[in-house]
Amino acid sequence: MLKLLIITADIKKIGNLLRELEADRFEIKQAASFVLAYPLLSEVAPDIILLDFTSLQNEPSEWEIPEDVHLDRNPLVMGLLPVDDYENIALNPGLDDFIRWPGSMGELKVRLARLAEKWGMSEPGIIKAGDLVIDTLGCEVTLSGRLLDLTFREFELLKFLAQNRGRVFSREALLNKVWGYDYYGGDRTVDVHITRLRGKIEDSSHTFVETVRNIGYRFKRRF
Repeated sequence: MLKLLIITADIKKIGNLLRELEADRFEIKQAASFVLAYPLLSEVAPDIILLDFTSLQNEPSEWEIPEDVHLDRNPLVMGLLPVDDYENIALNPGLDDFIRWPGSMGELKVRLARLAEKWGMSEPGIIKAGDLVIDTLGCEVTLSGRLLDLTFREFELLKFLAQNRGRVFSREALLNKVWGYDYYGGDRTVDVHITRLRGKIEDSSHTFVETVRNIGYRFKRRF
C-alpha cells in the first residue's frame, strides 16, 4: 500500500479525491501547509507527496525538504495544479510529475502508479533511475542490465544520493552521512569517490550525479 501525504489548505474541497484514493487502498495523511507537513515526513515516511497548489496560494511554488529532516528515501512529489495558471508551477524542479486540477481521477491514479513504478516502489529495496537499478538489499547495481563493480563506499554513496534524489548535499554533509561522524579525512575524499563512481555508472548517454557549483552534489530528479 502506497503512503500519500497530501498537503492542502482546503480539505473540504478535495474531499472526493481523498475518498477515491482511500478506496483505492492508498494510505493517506494530511497537512494544511508546508510547515505543518515537515514534522510528518520522518513520522509518516510517505512514498508520494501530493501538493494541492490549487489551494496553497500562500506557499512557495517550489517544494524542498529541510536539511534537518532525515529520510531513508525521499518521497516522490506530484503537484495538483490550477487549470488556469499552471505553466510556471509545472516547471518547478521539485516536482516529479503534475496534473491540472480539477481533472480526471482515473488519470491521477494512473500517474501515481506509474510514478511509483518508475522509482521501483513496487519492489522493496529497489531504486530505479532510468536504466540504473540499485538493489539496496542485495547490494548490487546494474546499468542497462549489466552488473557494475562498485566498492562498498561507492555503493553507499550512490545509494544515499539516490535515496535523496534532487537534494543537494555539501561535501561535509556527505562525509557525515556516508563515512560517519568519526571520519577524520578531508572532504577531498568525497570528490575522489564521486569521480570514481561517475566513471562506473555514467557515459555519454547516462548522467546521474550532478555537481552544484560551490555547494556539493545531488542525484538527478528526472530521467
